[in-house]
Amino acid sequence: MNPESSSARAALDPLPLHELAAQLRLGFIKVLATSGSTNTELAQLASSGAAGHLSVLFSEHQQQGKGRLGREWVTPAGSAITVSVLASPGTAMEPQSLTWYTMLAALAWSQAVEELAPVKARIKWPNDLLAGDRKICGILAQLVQTPQGFAVVVGTGFNVDQEASELPVATATSLRLASGARVDRGELLAEYLRRFTALDAAFRAVGGRSTAPLAEYADLSLRDLVAARLATLDQEVRVEFPDGSQLLGRAVQLAEDGALVVEKAPGQSQRILAGDVHHVRRADGKYA
Repeated sequence: MNPESSSARAALDPLPLHELAAQLRLGFIKVLATSGSTNTELAQLASSGAAGHLSVLFSEHQQQGKGRLGREWVTPAGSAITVSVLASPGTAMEPQSLTWYTMLAALAWSQAVEELAPVKARIKWPNDLLAGDRKICGILAQLVQTPQGFAVVVGTGFNVDQEASELPVATATSLRLASGARVDRGELLAEYLRRFTALDAAFRAVGGRSTAPLAEYADLSLRDLVAARLATLDQEVRVEFPDGSQLLGRAVQLAEDGALVVEKAPGQSQRILAGDVHHVRRADGKYA
């Protein structure tokens, strides 16, 4: 790591984030130096009633972060964004609509990235964000029971400033590597929260219906908005299941419940739910 990298990794100033919390009417923003897992800690606060809708927990250094399949995710301090947001809409939508918050968060991140960097960010079903054909961000959603009903904690691990030698796998990248320039982590986090809260408000306004037109988004639905950025669609894919079996086909549609529809042969398709799969990769072996 060069000296310039080290000097660029100062801790976030919490004051602008607290001002943003007031502006966006968030439940709270807590900025921690270290955390075992922001998802676990925010879920505990939500379950006890100590965290309400749109509460945010950010950690400079997450020590026990996990991905969707339980993989460890640890980064150099100050090089990434590790943040969890609580969506607790109460009676505004049915609990099954909460499954869309992984895609809603991915959409918010993609919008935020393109606002601040010359990078086209695309969504990889079911829970990643890509820059090119490399993973830049992973998202993990966790359903929780709160005093107000079911809610979801949406955690993100976003690679912002890592060098290639600091990335865990060859299929990963960072925003710095993808854009060729540094992006301020505080600005990126703030833009993400603006986009997330706007999408959340629009989604709640239509009762959590993924196909309902959103007035604030040119009457496109949440499903429309996600599908337009979904790198997985129109690709030949290999779906790997936990039992070792595989499905080869073409990803042709994002279903109303967020399932991926894969066409195995003309006129023969299968719906794939995120919780049922181990991996979904392109059939040519590329990550995207």
